[in-house]
Formats: sequence, structure tokens, C-alpha cells
Amino acid sequence: MDHWLYTVKIYELKPSGFDRVEQSCKYQIYPYIGDIQMQALTANDIQHMFNSIAKTHSYSTMKKAYNNLNSCFNLGMARNELIRNPVIAVTLPAKAAIRNHSVKEVRAYTPNEIAAIVDECKRTYGNGKPANRYGYAFLLMLNTGMRLGEALYLKWKDVNFENNTIYIHGNVSEHKNRQENAASNYIIDEQETPKTKHSIRYIVLNSNAVEALHALRKIIDDEERIIATSNHTVVSPHNMHKYFRSILNKCSIKNNNDIIHSLRHTFATSLILKGVDVKVVSELLGHSDVGTTMKIYYHTIEQQKQQAVKHLDNLY
Repeated sequence: MDHWLYTVKIYELKPSGFDRVEQSCKYQIYPYIGDIQMQALTANDIQHMFNSIAKTHSYSTMKKAYNNLNSCFNLGMARNELIRNPVIAVTLPAKAAIRNHSVKEVRAYTPNEIAAIVDECKRTYGNGKPANRYGYAFLLMLNTGMRLGEALYLKWKDVNFENNTIYIHGNVSEHKNRQENAASNYIIDEQETPKTKHSIRYIVLNSNAVEALHALRKIIDDEERIIATSNHTVVSPHNMHKYFRSILNKCSIKNNNDIIHSLRHTFATSLILKGVDVKVVSELLGHSDVGTTMKIYYHTIEQQKQQAVKHLDNLY
């Protein structure tokens, strides 16, 4: 599998995508079957592995391990290095059978939490200097639903203040540095294409987003980038999580999941609860199709349905 990883997959995927495949092998596959020779591996061995993964991980994590193992074995057969693929005889545990506690759900911040986050992001010292260099960057994400990588890629040329729109067309990711004797363990990668082709989009800016942009221009003071380090370089996504975690701690807000993604989740949930059509929300988020949005925000949409039918209580 290492041979498959480092001679095939590493050239097929973006660095960040390869990191995820490598982690799937290292943490989900190798601990269970890594010491078994491939010719001796049975479907029962693999079935036991997936049954065990299902007890502690999400369905998505288990499915990725399945796809990686199946892809490796299929290539081995195509190259006549293996005579069989035992994965085809394995049945994945159903989603319904996987324990709910193994699934990490990104939550939306409550109105009180949003108020506390906004106050902390805007807080200044006695001399008027901002207490949080990237505070308004988080408020920009809260009011636009942008992904963190999309926000870090933004340039001032992407903003149209006349039409109050911003053009999303790139992404910043962080992946493992695989060079020998590297000075840093991770590399920050600017990609001219976003997460998917559907992520390329225009977002209309509300007054809060416009305020955040004007504040960022004064605080960051960079001619090209909207969000930048003091050395005028791209900000590490990992460091942005640390900055926002510090803000949450100052607000006494607990969130053990993807804390910055919760800003995007709050944006979408708030729009749906205010009656905005889910297709519009889907386009603002840059989802590949409206089905993805409906799946993610199923509980919020169901809540809206219950409220909607109540409007007919006084129909007659």
C-alpha cells in the first residue's frame, strides 16, 4: 500500500488531498491489517476492520478507507500483481448502524454567541488599536459563508465596492512538507482553483461584510491581499484556527469541532431560518448541487417546514 501511495496516488491528487489519503491508510487501515501479507489477506480480515472502524469513526471516514483499499487492490489486479480483490466480498456497515457520537457535527453559533464573537472581533485597546488583527476576517466569513481557504486567497481586485460583490475563485490549503531537511513541517499552497468548479462564484456583500472589508484594509494594510501576515504573506490556515480559538476562549464559548467552519454553518443556518430559498443558499455556499445543501441542513429545513404549515392554522 505504501508503494501504491507514493508512486501512484501522490501524483494523482492535490497535496492536501494526498495527505488525507495517507492519514486514512495510516490511522484506519494499517493498524488493523498492516501486518498481513496481501496474498494472505481475507475478506473476513477486512470485514472485521470496517466493523471496528464503524464503532469509533464516522461513516465518511470508514468509506474513505474502503475506497482507498479497494483502489489499491484493483490496481494490483490490473498490473497482475494480485489475483483477487477481497474487498469486493465485504459489506460496509450501514450509516444507521454507526453510533451517532462518532459523527462530528458542525454547529451554528447561537445569537448570544454571535454577539460575543462580534464584540471580541471588533475590540480595541485604549489607544484605539485592534485587539485582534484578524478579527474582521472572521466577521467577513460570518457574513459571506466563505470557506477559510477561500477567504485567505482573496485579493482586493476581487472586490467590487460599486456592486457590493466579491469574486471567489481560489483557495489556500496547508499540507505536509515532504522535502528532506525542510525548515517547516507544512507548506502553504495557494491554488488558483477553489475546492470545486461550483465554488467559483460571486457573493453579494451585506453592510456588515462591507464594514469588515474597510476595517481589514486599514488593519492589514496590504496592497494585494485582503488577509495577510505582517510580512505581507499568506496566512497559515492552521494559525487562523489558533487565532479564532483564542477569540472563542475569551468569549467563554465551547466548540470542539471545526470552529471556523461553524461561521459558514451559522451563515447558512441563519439564512434558511429567515426563509431564504435553499437553492439560493446553496449557490452562495458554492455547493455542487442543492441536494448537498439539503443534506447538510436537513434539521434546519425540517424546522422551517414545521413553522411554514402553521401559517395555515387560521386558514378557515
